[in-house]
Amino acid sequence: MAFFSPKKPRKFEYKPRFYDPKKEELEQLKAKYGPIEGESFKRRINFRQAMHEKKDEKIGKPISILRIILIASLLLVALYFLLTFVERW
Repeated sequence: MAFFSPKKPRKFEYKPRFYDPKKEELEQLKAKYGPIEGESFKRRINFRQAMHEKKDEKIGKPISILRIILIASLLLVALYFLLTFVERW
C-alpha cells in the first residue's frame, strides 16, 4: 500500500554561511576574559570599532577639488582686502 501513504515533508535545514568579523572578535574577547555582565563592554567595543571605521573613512576620502577652490578663493579675497586696507591706512 505504498501508493496511498502520504509522504512526509522534508525538513528545513538552513545553515547560514555568513561571516561577521565583529561578532567573531567579540566571541574571542568573551572567551579570553570570561563572561562579562552588562552591555557596557559590548558598547565599548562597538564604539571603538565605529571610531576606527570613521577614522579609516576620513583617511581614505580625498579632499574634493571644489573645497580646495573655495578655500583658495576665500584666502585670495582676504588677502586682497588686507592689502587694500593696509595701503589706505
